[in-house]
Amino acid sequence: MVAPTAPAAPAAVQTRPEVEPAVAVDVGPDAFGAEPPLGQQTQASQETAETPAAEPLEKAATAGQPEEPGTAAQAAPPFEATGEALHAALASLAGPQSALPATARYVYRTTNSELRIASGSSTVDWSLAADGQYRLRLATTAIGVTVLELQSEGTLRPFGLAPDRYTETRIRRGAVAANFDWGERRVTFSARPHHRPLDDGVQDRISFQFQLMLLGQAQPERFREGRQTVLRMAGRDDVFTYRFRSAGEAVTATGVGELQTVKIERIATDATDARIEVWLAPSLRWLPARLRFTDRYGRVTESVLESMPTS
Repeated sequence: MVAPTAPAAPAAVQTRPEVEPAVAVDVGPDAFGAEPPLGQQTQASQETAETPAAEPLEKAATAGQPEEPGTAAQAAPPFEATGEALHAALASLAGPQSALPATARYVYRTTNSELRIASGSSTVDWSLAADGQYRLRLATTAIGVTVLELQSEGTLRPFGLAPDRYTETRIRRGAVAANFDWGERRVTFSARPHHRPLDDGVQDRISFQFQLMLLGQAQPERFREGRQTVLRMAGRDDVFTYRFRSAGEAVTATGVGELQTVKIERIATDATDARIEVWLAPSLRWLPARLRFTDRYGRVTESVLESMPTS
């Protein structure tokens, strides 16, 4: 596939979120992966790295009085997971390659609120070669049919995952792709004749799962309750900015047992914003153990870790 010739990129990255921003092993707003066609997506509110953060808890009125839980974390500025800040954050790792498995298969049980009598499975296959080349594939199946397939290929660099190509294929629809040109520093799309700037740290809608694993291992303090992390992700036709806030620790029941997790959730700025919730498991290299996506109509898709490599 040759990406279409694109006009000059605008000064700012597009911030109109897609109707259905996929979350790692999520399958979308409609039953197991269906979604409105390109061009029929709903205008949502702007959400950028400059969006005002949620109001912090009110500081104690009396000097020396202990702060409310989470106050210091909430008052901290959001972490922009791009550029030099990202390089510095991951510098504490012996190397990104040592923080991720060479190969792994993670299987999640996936349910959708509109299909109460059926459930699907989402399988994430990961491989990392000695030269730093990675391959990542997610496939969601329901009733024996593959309804969603996401693929990401790229290289592991000092700032984490550097995708080269992201491909998304849905049932009854052809594949669309985002191409990351690190030489020209731009992202192009097969579905739209434009390009967007490409900074260190920009992920796609499946690679960000492993980028979170690196960030959690390198600087777990960034996921304390109230702290915020800003990620930029390329989807099927643009680059979008998502702001996540840590909601604190929780015990999560999974197919591999109960896990102590850290929950992060998207900060919505409008009633039309999709809700994204991710439970990260520090004991599993900060792997997402549970994910929940709620679209603007209240339809819920949830994936819970069912099995993983034992070594």
